[in-house]
Amino acid sequence: MSDKSTDLQKLISLSAAMLDRAQLAQWEEVSEMEVTRRELLDAFFLSPDPADLALTLADEIRYILEIDQQIMELGRIEKLELEQVLRQIDHGKKAIKAYIS
Repeated sequence: MSDKSTDLQKLISLSAAMLDRAQLAQWEEVSEMEVTRRELLDAFFLSPDPADLALTLADEIRYILEIDQQIMELGRIEKLELEQVLRQIDHGKKAIKAYIS
């Protein structure tokens, strides 16, 4: 297995680990892992792809992008849930204020 192929597998593993953390709502860890993954991606695309990797590279990149879409969807859902909680807190504050007045 070439270094490039090994690096690609690391990217896939890291992306899958990010999805696992996102499914557990461990967003701080997802964010930290994304920094590491971004560094790996930047380094990965600095050098040309070996011919033996060219056939699978597009499929693997598509797979990583699919994982990213799932993470973004989980993040969108989490954001909506947090907005709902904040609205409930705001309504509670207003109710308390009205009660106290």
